[in-house]
Amino acid sequence: MKRQFAVIGLGQFGMSVAKTLATEGGDIIAIDISEEKVKEASEFVSHAVAIDATDEKALRMIGISEVDVAIISVGQDIQASILIVLVLREMGIKMIVAKAVNELHGKALEKIGVFKTIYPEIDMGVRVARSLISSKVLEQIEVSSKHSIVEVLAPLNFTGKTLKEIDARRKYGINIIAIKRQYLNVNDEGSILHKDTFDIAPDADDSIAKDDILLVFGSNEGIIKLRSLK
Repeated sequence: MKRQFAVIGLGQFGMSVAKTLATEGGDIIAIDISEEKVKEASEFVSHAVAIDATDEKALRMIGISEVDVAIISVGQDIQASILIVLVLREMGIKMIVAKAVNELHGKALEKIGVFKTIYPEIDMGVRVARSLISSKVLEQIEVSSKHSIVEVLAPLNFTGKTLKEIDARRKYGINIIAIKRQYLNVNDEGSILHKDTFDIAPDADDSIAKDDILLVFGSNEGIIKLRSLK
């Protein structure tokens, strides 16, 4: 059975969440007060409804109490987002994810029972800053406040060494969980083709080549050490 999601607020962030969930096979109820945005969302979600999400009666009528997860993204209207959380909690929805516009808003959401608070602008700012500081880091996902998964260009001093020789866990507090390598092939027509290979859970005797991309899990402190390597 498909998981059911409600996405409340169809601004840029909410619309993106709804579209991604729909692509991944979720059953989506998309909600916004704007009929224009609802019409846009109706092209890719199961149900799209133009209602005032602070109206408990209207929410009950569309069956929102049956969803597994509610995502609240109502732009800059802090009061509305808090009221919507309270209404959803009253309906018994436990898994509520809400967008916060600042840290104070986020703290208020957490105090009234939001499962996860998201700061899109702050998170994007952090990711951009990290990418500017280190061109080696291609992608970073925070697993917790102290641990992350990163996709990083292998440091030059790793080239030609085995994972055993690198000893990343002891030296840096990180684990190399996959190696991505790109090959160039020439087809029958003479065109150059790029082919990626992935070594998942590499062995200790596997070696690193120049321009390899590493998927790394570890402490943020260890990842900072990795970024500093030449």
